[in-house]
Amino acid sequence: MTRMAPARDERGVALPMALMSMALLTTLMLALASLSRTEPVIAANHLRGSQARTLAESGIEYALWALSNPDHPGGVPTSLPGTTAPAPFDGRTFLALGRTGGFTVKVAGDAGGDPQRRMLSAVGWTPTNNPTDPRSKAHRAVTVDAVAIPHLGARAPCALCVRGPLTATGRVAIDGANRDPACGDDTKHGTFTRDATTLAGPAVISGGAGPVAQNQPAGAFEPVTLSPAALEALRTLAWRNGTYYGPGFPRGGAVSDRQATWSGRIAFDATNPLPDGVVFVDTTDGGNGVAGAVTTLAAASLGAGAFGTRAEGFRGWIVVNGSLEITAGLRIEGLVYARDGLTYQAAGAGAIEGLVVSLNVSETAGARMEAMGGGELTVRFDCARATAAGLVPRGFRMIPGTYREDADPVVATPTSPGLALSAP
Repeated sequence: MTRMAPARDERGVALPMALMSMALLTTLMLALASLSRTEPVIAANHLRGSQARTLAESGIEYALWALSNPDHPGGVPTSLPGTTAPAPFDGRTFLALGRTGGFTVKVAGDAGGDPQRRMLSAVGWTPTNNPTDPRSKAHRAVTVDAVAIPHLGARAPCALCVRGPLTATGRVAIDGANRDPACGDDTKHGTFTRDATTLAGPAVISGGAGPVAQNQPAGAFEPVTLSPAALEALRTLAWRNGTYYGPGFPRGGAVSDRQATWSGRIAFDATNPLPDGVVFVDTTDGGNGVAGAVTTLAAASLGAGAFGTRAEGFRGWIVVNGSLEITAGLRIEGLVYARDGLTYQAAGAGAIEGLVVSLNVSETAGARMEAMGGGELTVRFDCARATAAGLVPRGFRMIPGTYREDADPVVATPTSPGLALSAP
């Protein structure tokens, strides 16, 4: 049997190897060349998208500023003339920011009718939204909800507003005189009630608009009513302040103690004093309750030593999503707001300077002011103290968790002429 000798001649192999290498390198070079052409396009698209999103967010910030400055020539009025604010906040007026691009922005009322809530939507465009411009364009749409904590002092018709009956007994003095133009003219009553006002003993009531305004319509209390959105904003502020008392936070604080239930009842005294700021005592389920749902409403009390050893007393807002009882002569500077009944019965000297509101949402309670023994209780309207500047923010704020971005919104071509936006 004859065996074939192995081939030992390797001549001619170099050429096929070189051709294969050249083909592979050519493919790689073509791929790299293609990438070198597409990558700049992709990068430019990303840049334009980022710029458009930033411009849309600028529109949101501009709308927040305008809402917070209704008296400025460029501001948005507190009460919208319709469902949407007028131009340039109608969503159809293009506002240019230099050569980068611009935005359209729309301010609309809350779909649920909340008077202190607004829906803001803005579309950012780069470099322009002009359909006749041949340049490549990008747009992004951003929507947020905003809420304002209202200046109740400026809106209040009184020093003590009660959406129900009021009884004042003993040495009680209620003064509604307004000396601060920030809260309008001196046109506030001492007391303003939906039902009858009953005075007993040496109680004295006065006000620039008159001492007592009783049997007022329920709608007259809307100016001093915090909407659900405003209440939610105050919950958040109290939680950050460590003074939220509600489900999961029965002793206040910013960290939940994982309690499964919250009784809705709490007493503040020398063993459990309150710091200054925004205090919020919530219902058993953290909701706002409805008329008749008495069991869900909170019940808070302020006793001796409730503000510790501070001689100046309390400064800020006390908001109780239910009823409030004060049983000691305490000094409070700010707002006392009870969504249900309010009782102030004390034998010492007590004073509330600012504003007091009792809304009687359960329709079973009202307000009672009673100075016992040699005590003397005073309620005096004070615009600045009711504002609690530095403790309660003014103006509109974005509601956390409402930021939304539309991936590819349907955008109508604006019919209003474009405007160049400058600093307010």
